[in-house]
Amino acid sequence: MAFRESEEGTAVAEFAERFRIRKAFDLLSDEERRTIHEGALEVLETTGVRFHSAAARDDLRSAGAVVDDKTHDVRFPRDIVEEFLRMAPRSITLAGRATEFDLPMDGSHSYYTTDGCGIAVWDASTGTRRASLLEDIRKTAILGDWLPYVSIYEPMVVAHDVPESVHVAAGMMVAMENTQKHLLSESTTKPQEARVQVAMAAEVLGSLDELRKRHYVSAMLCTVSPLIVDGNAADAALVWAENHVPVHITSMAQAGVTGPASLAGDLVVSHAETLAVACMLEAHEPGTPAIYGSVLSGMDPRTGSYMGGSPESTLLAAGSIEMAKYCRLPISVGGFGSSAKIPGIQASLENALIAMVCATFGGEVVNGLGVPDGSTLLSYEQLLLDHEIAGMVLKICRGFEVNSDTIALDLIKKVGIGGNYLAQPHTLRNIRDNFVSMVWDSDPFDVWVQKGAKDPMAMAREKVEWILQHHPPVPLDPDVSRSLERIVKESAKA
Repeated sequence: MAFRESEEGTAVAEFAERFRIRKAFDLLSDEERRTIHEGALEVLETTGVRFHSAAARDDLRSAGAVVDDKTHDVRFPRDIVEEFLRMAPRSITLAGRATEFDLPMDGSHSYYTTDGCGIAVWDASTGTRRASLLEDIRKTAILGDWLPYVSIYEPMVVAHDVPESVHVAAGMMVAMENTQKHLLSESTTKPQEARVQVAMAAEVLGSLDELRKRHYVSAMLCTVSPLIVDGNAADAALVWAENHVPVHITSMAQAGVTGPASLAGDLVVSHAETLAVACMLEAHEPGTPAIYGSVLSGMDPRTGSYMGGSPESTLLAAGSIEMAKYCRLPISVGGFGSSAKIPGIQASLENALIAMVCATFGGEVVNGLGVPDGSTLLSYEQLLLDHEIAGMVLKICRGFEVNSDTIALDLIKKVGIGGNYLAQPHTLRNIRDNFVSMVWDSDPFDVWVQKGAKDPMAMAREKVEWILQHHPPVPLDPDVSRSLERIVKESAKA
């Protein structure tokens, strides 16, 4: 992977540069963001958040929070929240197994992840679902390793063919073996699983000290809206914090169900939960990389059903990005995850709209490629379609340069009236930057018919097969692979 010198004189990998975007826009005014923030602080001080982790409550009590051990509710004086926010790093780098895949979170990039927690796989040949397997994690890790606009790989399904006790560890092991990109763990539900993954990541990097310096894995903690943090999830997050593994604090407040129906009110609940967890992490381990995350959603007003790709969900994603910017924390947001029941038109339309909004307003890690139906159904075809969406969004959000070469005045004068630019060297140089789709066919209709009249879903299936046949991932050292297998086997006995 080639490197170039940035304006600041530091080495920047071309891979990370692929995701650089222009300055983000703002959805909310400073006053609107301040109003939501002040509302969340009032909720934290008067109502509080319920922590079912005794260790988290002890840390917060020592830091000056007001703890009720009968209800497990914790209330936060304003000054404590502000103090802990100052402790959290303003920017971090999500590291790959190889340094060329390192991803600086500095406010100038928009990265894309696969999604986790799928429990079934779409079989396009039969139009039905099947149980997800460990092999699906291997295949999607290889696809994620190859696809140029997948920045981060997250094990995409629950492997029903391995014991439940090693679901998470086995999935992470297969991911480590089949991609060099940064890994995000979403499915950790208890501290033992976090410890196992820490041991595995340290084995890959060489030591726990190296893991603390290079954030090879990050992890997700989902709150239980409204205003609850699960005990096992919190204890797992404390393990991550002790090892400086970045934690994506992910509220899932659903407007009208687990948060107020008004979008601003839903953001107050989400913001309060996020601030509370950030305090929990910093109270346990000052300087823990805390990422402001969210997967907020609207509801169908007729049924109360989850609406992952609705206009309301899209606005909530943008609103959570605004609040992360207000707190000056790295930003993670659920930018895909359509509620479409099957892959295809609805999923692609909803994902395209929300992905564009997330990049436009400054979402740094945009989560969710390839898993429609509320992030429960893996579709290999949708993974390719979502990848195309990510590539097009990045192309748009990078903008274009205006300089003496790009305005091409001499060339315009040379070609003159009624001329043609096809054979000009300037065209050959600049056309290389054009986005070229992997799955859309740009040939005329008659040519497309002669080639088999394949729709994008068929093209996506063919591309999946081509990648799996032609892309051998860079393997781990055999000794490291054996160590990972030993760690997973030992975790099954614990």
